[in-house]
Amino acid sequence: MGEGSKRRRISSTKDKAGKAETKPKYSSWSWSDLPDQLLGLILGKLSLVDIIHCCAVCSSWRSTAQFHCTQSTSTAWLMLPGDEKDDSTTRCFFNLAENKVYKMKNAFEGFGEDAWCVGSSHGWLVILDDEAIPHLFNPFSRFRIQLPSIPNEFLSPNIDRDYFVRYLRKIFIAKAVLLADPSRSNNFVVVVICGSLSRLAFCKSGDTMWTELAVRSLNTYQQYVEYSDIICHDNQVYVLSSDASVEVWDFRSAFPTKIMSIDKPSTLQKVVGNSFFIHNLSPKFYLVKTSTDLLFIKRFIGDFVNAEGLVVDEDYVLYNSEICPYRTKLFYVYRLNFRQKTWEQVESLNDQVVFLGGNQSISLSSHDLLGCIPDSVYFTDDRWDEMDVDDSYGGHDIGFFNLDDQSIKPYYRSNLARIDPPPFWITPNLSMVKD
Repeated sequence: MGEGSKRRRISSTKDKAGKAETKPKYSSWSWSDLPDQLLGLILGKLSLVDIIHCCAVCSSWRSTAQFHCTQSTSTAWLMLPGDEKDDSTTRCFFNLAENKVYKMKNAFEGFGEDAWCVGSSHGWLVILDDEAIPHLFNPFSRFRIQLPSIPNEFLSPNIDRDYFVRYLRKIFIAKAVLLADPSRSNNFVVVVICGSLSRLAFCKSGDTMWTELAVRSLNTYQQYVEYSDIICHDNQVYVLSSDASVEVWDFRSAFPTKIMSIDKPSTLQKVVGNSFFIHNLSPKFYLVKTSTDLLFIKRFIGDFVNAEGLVVDEDYVLYNSEICPYRTKLFYVYRLNFRQKTWEQVESLNDQVVFLGGNQSISLSSHDLLGCIPDSVYFTDDRWDEMDVDDSYGGHDIGFFNLDDQSIKPYYRSNLARIDPPPFWITPNLSMVKD
């Protein structure tokens, strides 16, 4: 038989005159019948955006894409609020590689009118809904996992639940990270820095309550250690304390065990500038794990910055009646020498690009990142305690700092002076949750 006979069958019928009429009769076939293995090979050659488009073709393609496609660790997207007023469920996602914004309607449906993100790890967000109930949420696969409510015992004795939900919900958790990807492991752990004293708390998969991890401080002026940043790597949690010392915790046992302590740096480079400039800067500290190093990053934010980009003080703001939002002005980067347990200043990140903010800080290779400048720190606004201080700004402090020329430039331009909810980095993840 010829090649064509494999694709169709020929049937003969008679017309009204009794003459034989030959018609091709094609077998019923659709794109959804494409074998999973073949589709998986095709998906492996596509960009993330193309894969997302494939997910919209049919349910079988969506399932195959989610099964074959694990976390896209080679890219970071910027999550933004929806572009329409009074639309609390839509989110926009800015793709740096394409310099393009994608809209995802109804992405946050079910979280209430004012969902608040407090963390981003492995392509999952940690969301507080309107009632301050925490959830794990993957906006790309739309899977969500409800976590236990924050216990009243974590709150100050004079604060009731209603007051907490109304006034403290957005500032209670400073950062939340995930130890393991729920798409790939049933043994994930959520670890948070929370409360007015910035303590640690965690919740393991299957737990019905949060457990506080209070560590006694060696300082006489505080009872417990206070923390400023947290990351997870290789089943371990690296925690940065407020004095820039580091603790490493292992969560594989029934209760976390501290396996390493790194003292605070004895000497760190001081900010260059006059005393006025220095005294009107506020520092924020971050930890970042690269493929080879543990980095400690200091971010300096001008509390008031005028239209010319100059750091000013509150007297200037009051005298000139000028709106002067806070803005990031400088970064210093240090690398941990594990052998000597000392921090060494880094002049260059080489081909690495760091993404930090409210997310778990990550470092990716610029070779895999179209549209990104190597040797740079891409940052978002995580000064959440000031989001409701002034309606004129908030969420606006975004850009990238290049270590080579010490410049700060924008990577995304918004027409809004206030971006609420604030932007968040996320590494897209299309994987399904394991049963």
